[in-house]
Amino acid sequence: MHTGRTPLTRRTVLRGMLLAGAVGLAAGCGGNPDLSTKATGRKPLWKHTFTTADDGHIKPGSADLFPYSTAASDTAFYASCEGRLYAFDPAGRQLWQSPNGHYDASPMYGRTTPLVLDGTLYTVRNEPGGKGTLQALDPGTGRLRWSFSPGGWLSPPAASGGRVAVSSTAHLHCLDAATGKERWRAGGGPTRFPGGPAIADGVVCAVDAQMFLEGLDAGTGRTRWRRSGGSGGVAGLFEPHSSITPDGDTVYLHAPSGLWAVSAHDGGVRWSGTAAGGLTRATPASGLLYVAGSDGVSAIVGGNATWTVPVPHWTAGGARPLALADGIITFTTDGRVSSLDTSTGTPRWTATVKDYTGEDVPLSNPAATNHVVCVLAKDQAATDDAGNKDGPVNHIYAFPA
Repeated sequence: MHTGRTPLTRRTVLRGMLLAGAVGLAAGCGGNPDLSTKATGRKPLWKHTFTTADDGHIKPGSADLFPYSTAASDTAFYASCEGRLYAFDPAGRQLWQSPNGHYDASPMYGRTTPLVLDGTLYTVRNEPGGKGTLQALDPGTGRLRWSFSPGGWLSPPAASGGRVAVSSTAHLHCLDAATGKERWRAGGGPTRFPGGPAIADGVVCAVDAQMFLEGLDAGTGRTRWRRSGGSGGVAGLFEPHSSITPDGDTVYLHAPSGLWAVSAHDGGVRWSGTAAGGLTRATPASGLLYVAGSDGVSAIVGGNATWTVPVPHWTAGGARPLALADGIITFTTDGRVSSLDTSTGTPRWTATVKDYTGEDVPLSNPAATNHVVCVLAKDQAATDDAGNKDGPVNHIYAFPA
């Protein structure tokens, strides 16, 4: 039944809160309130302010269709904010913006981000109702090169050697990286590949619906090997949505049961360990493997942790990818950006981002390049310290690495 009431929007509520708070604070303090969002600790190099769009009616649930996320190439940062994609150089100059940002109605893959792979910038748009689209962009201009929509929500992609692999609800797809044309697909029916793939040593690796890790020839789609994570004939036991990280001829599977290093050539297990359980993507560099797990951030060699740094309130950031550049590894939890020395795990610096009430602001994953670290702050502040009165606004902060 129509009640005659106009549905409240987030902007309406925020403006009402702003007015009510301003009246109360002005009466009590004799001046205008400071409603800014502040970064303290590590001083930012620069900050960019986004005026947020009114996202419609306030509705129950915490699903974020526009995940705040960042990525970096050798020369630029990419920020996905409310469905649009922005590029900045390390000095903070905006290079371009594009309508092809991340959009995620799917709960299947956790926090996903744009990816820069083999000279192409990839974003995924998973829409309500189960439709997914993979978008390949020119990282220098933001121009759309091609898109791929096979039906069903899509996983984060993998790309190597002129091939792109992506999983849909029913199939594992292999595409030509230059054109987006499908070269082959695997699965369908009871055989499905719901997890995100990786490409290493000419092999596409993905976990199937029976929880086996499978290696398929990147050129033909033919299965080369199938690996169980169980013992004594127990099938499967890999988590389909565990992240798989390629590194040369090895893939690293970060599953709830622990961390596995598997040969992409034949599926042989090179080592496994339980030092860092979790689902976030591992980050290999210089013979070490960096992971975010239930114990915090760890550096792994041969399945064993050389160091582990506990992270308080890790549930506020444990699903966010790590950033590795310039000898430091950076991670975020709500309201905090932290960096560690890659060799020893020694803390390097910390920045905190809080709103005007002192509450922690939700942050994106970090991205790092050229001695700069960027994060998106989803603060939706009513105003900001640059004097923008037309909020709500959000920010991207850049810190010196």
